Amino acid sequence: MEIGSIFEIDPATVKRGSQTAALHLPQVDKYGKNQCCFTASGREAIELALISMERERPDTRKCCLLPAYMCDSVFLPFLHRGWELVFYSVDRELESAGEEIFRLALAHDPGLIFIHPYYGTDTCAGLRRQMSALRRSGVLVMEDVTQSYYLEEAGKDVDFVVGSLRKWYAVPDGGFVASDFPLAEDVLETGEEYARERLVPLVQKWEYLREKERRTGGALTAGWLPRKSEYLKRNRSLENALDCYQGVRRISRISEEILSKVDEEDARRQRAENCHALYQRIRGMKRLWAVLPEKEAQAPLYLPVYARERDSLQRFLAGHGIYAPILWLVGEENRDFLEGDATYIFEHMLALPIDQRYHAGDMEQIAEVLALYEKQPVIGIRADANETVATGHIMRCITIAEQIKKMGGQVLFITADGQAEDLLARAGMEHVCLQTRWDHMEEEMPVLREILKLAGIKTLLVDSYQATPAYFEELRPFVKLVCMDDCFAHVFPVDALINYNAYHIRFPYRETYGGRTRLLLGTDYVPLREEFSVTQIGNAPSGKKEFSVLLSSGGGDAQNAILGVLQRAMQTEELKSFVFHVVVGVYHPQGDAIEAFAGNYENVKVYRPCSDMAGLMADCDIAVSAAGTMLFELCAMRVPTVFFQSADNQRYDREFFGAGERMLFAGDITQDRDACIDRICEGLKRLAADGTLRERMRENLSRVTDGRGAERIAGEIMGL
Repeated sequence: MEIGSIFEIDPATVKRGSQTAALHLPQVDKYGKNQCCFTASGREAIELALISMERERPDTRKCCLLPAYMCDSVFLPFLHRGWELVFYSVDRELESAGEEIFRLALAHDPGLIFIHPYYGTDTCAGLRRQMSALRRSGVLVMEDVTQSYYLEEAGKDVDFVVGSLRKWYAVPDGGFVASDFPLAEDVLETGEEYARERLVPLVQKWEYLREKERRTGGALTAGWLPRKSEYLKRNRSLENALDCYQGVRRISRISEEILSKVDEEDARRQRAENCHALYQRIRGMKRLWAVLPEKEAQAPLYLPVYARERDSLQRFLAGHGIYAPILWLVGEENRDFLEGDATYIFEHMLALPIDQRYHAGDMEQIAEVLALYEKQPVIGIRADANETVATGHIMRCITIAEQIKKMGGQVLFITADGQAEDLLARAGMEHVCLQTRWDHMEEEMPVLREILKLAGIKTLLVDSYQATPAYFEELRPFVKLVCMDDCFAHVFPVDALINYNAYHIRFPYRETYGGRTRLLLGTDYVPLREEFSVTQIGNAPSGKKEFSVLLSSGGGDAQNAILGVLQRAMQTEELKSFVFHVVVGVYHPQGDAIEAFAGNYENVKVYRPCSDMAGLMADCDIAVSAAGTMLFELCAMRVPTVFFQSADNQRYDREFFGAGERMLFAGDITQDRDACIDRICEGLKRLAADGTLRERMRENLSRVTDGRGAERIAGEIMGL
């Protein structure tokens, strides 16, 4: 059974456009306000409250204090009406300090303070004394009860109470504002058209779920699956339209009719029971924990939890048919405004569904999935990146780690020193530093074993040329072992071995390891990032005038190939007008010199680093690259390429990539740099001049990899 996501509506229960008596809801009446108006959404309720306030108190200073943890849709009516917004902090218990509110009020002289009790708990209890003092000085207070609609303490001693009803009940639209101020109902527009449109995906979901129940074991045929994506897409579009709408609509007659039949007490009771049942089951879990004390929660909108790896938990739940939202998502453009506990809240909180659609059995289903997630293994990854070790090692491990986390596993990176810290932090990976020498790995054994024990690591993936058979032998009693092996220099005592290169067939892996080791061999296991899992054809966009070349040499580039190719190209008549897109690794020894050179040429663009490699590849006609994993990325993107060897372990790549018109091989740059650069430039000229050759290459490259190797590796590691 699916749990969560948007409400579904049985079409047989809807009387479209029927006239009803004036709507009254006990949970709204409890606020004890003289005036109440039902709107199409909570956002529009806020807008109506602001309009009414500005009419009744035209001298009110249009400055509002709001909590830092808030949905951005709340900001829209304030911004629309020209209000200045000042944010006060919220701690990890979702409480705010009254002293800070008072200080900000003195500094900014606000006309309004906005408060929000979170998740059925009076997290504003500590503020209410300050609110009373500020109200006596003329400051107005608005309370949003969208997460705490049933909370008894909510709505007391404030000027406006606002909330969204469509978050609580199966209605296509609905919000409300209650106040002792006269409400500007004359501005209300009809909401019937929007409600009818949004009713469609809610009914479609009901039909989808009923059909799913009718099929054996809940299995759906391929022909039925698009219906789900259809109603979700339609609902998202309507939600976006709601945010863009700047008027105020009256609640629709459809929603009034549905709400008039709602048993609010029964809904409150069921939410409270679900909340209690789930609280009991998550108690003591290590990877997630409740945000608020159970005894204080009164039938909240959701049960909020903090998770060590929130996105991993959300994906794991979704994979088991449980859809837990993030309240609220923060776009990259707004992250700079977060600080302190607000950052933690936005990055770690997840909302578990407990609404009245569900009962004890459904909460048990959620609890069982959470328990399964809790038991998922901790995978350790031992890898390094520095001026000597190219970033490709740790980048491919990050790709595998992302797939492990998507499957619900936990990942801890272990490095010798701190040079890879920024890379891992940007990828959202937990990591620990051994403070040892990266090129003397056997010396790290005492501290490594201690970390394995403390972290509960049961499986360790090692990606380093410095690891020896003795290194693995010493670790073998403590963990399952997986190693990356590019060149068959040793026979390792490991449980699984990965060589995703096509040239693995040169070596007698199967004969040597004799079934004792799980062998993940060949291009089915190329660990490409998810952005490369769907092929984008690297054709030049229609009408593009310039010819584009991607230029990369991997993380190290000890031979300074990039600068050499650029210098030669700018002196070559056939190449100097091309646009060169140059990707420079974080640890590139000549990065500054390359950027200085590029500053003299408008057609040389440097990316240091590149945030969207797949997109950049898709925009380029051809590429130059050192051998290595990037060649597989270029295969996935179908980009005709000239490649060269820059390390001994790449010597076999020429046999596969250079054969069958896949790519052009320019030689070993470590043996004769000038000759190799000459061949690179000759290869560029050849590819640029021969469109038929480029097309044949694209077709050949498309057969190399499907981009799902990291997923396969992660599955094998999780299964050890």
